[in-house]
Parts: sequence; C-alpha cells; structure tokens
Amino acid sequence: MTKFKLAFSDQQNEFNVTRQGTVFHVDYDGKTFECQMRFGDSSYFVLELIGTDGTRKTIRAAGFASGDNRQLWVNGRMAQYQRDRQGGETRIEGSLSAAIPAVVMQILIAPGDFVSAGEKLILLESMKMIIPIQAPYDGLVTAVYCQEGESVQAGEQLIELTRKEE
Repeated sequence: MTKFKLAFSDQQNEFNVTRQGTVFHVDYDGKTFECQMRFGDSSYFVLELIGTDGTRKTIRAAGFASGDNRQLWVNGRMAQYQRDRQGGETRIEGSLSAAIPAVVMQILIAPGDFVSAGEKLILLESMKMIIPIQAPYDGLVTAVYCQEGESVQAGEQLIELTRKEE
C-alpha cells in the first residue's frame, strides 16, 4: 500500500492506494474507489475511474517526479503530492522488491510470462551499477508494479511472482 497526500489548490487530502497489476484500489474519506490503468509511461497516464454504480470516468494526467515529490496536471488542474512508501515494512508473499533505492532501467518480462529460477526479470541502476532482479524460483509473473525510468525505494514491491506448482 502507498499513502499519498495530494494537494489541490492548497487543500490537502490523504489517499491510500493499493495496486494489483493495472487495477488501483483507492481509499479516500471512508470510501473505496477502483481505477483501471488504460495507458501509462514515465510521464503520462490515463486512468478509468469506476464508480460504485458502474459509471466510468476517464482521468488523464501528466507530470514529473523528483524523489518522492510529484507534480501532476490532472484533467487540466495542477496537483502536488508526496509518496510515503510503506513497502519496506511489510513484504507480500511472492513479491520481489528493490534492495536499495534505484532507477528501473529495463523490464525484461511481462505479466503472464513463465520464468525460471535465476532468470533476470528487471534491471535496476544505482550509483552507476546495474543490479539485476532475478527469479528466486520457477514461476508465473502475475504483476509488474514499476515502469522503466521510475525511481524506486528500498523495499518497494516491483514484481509479483507465483511459484510454479511441482
């Protein structure tokens, strides 16, 4: 789960976001919303907000990051927020996480790929060193939680891997 403090026009709101592949569950003001990622790259993304009554709303956003500080333009309005990552405190079974703060240089797999133990899945770069994230066992990649060019912190979940049944 990632906690966001989002400020629109100097009004600050707090959101808790849980990501499962391309689906985001957003807790805000005692309510839970679901968003589906329709498109995303390092600086632009399109989400579809799915209301509890089934209505859908498209959200377009662009922005930039500096560490955990973000500045976004969301449907024409500017927002600023800071991520408070909690991934290092709880490890999700089957997840592979960054060991140190780094930048995602290359993602070598996609959800649905079968991988073998020792296979390189993601290449991270930190302090001019390339750090491979390797599969600890044979399995199925069920989710990728990062994008190329994204800065990640130690303990942040990058990939979800389901162990291959023997």
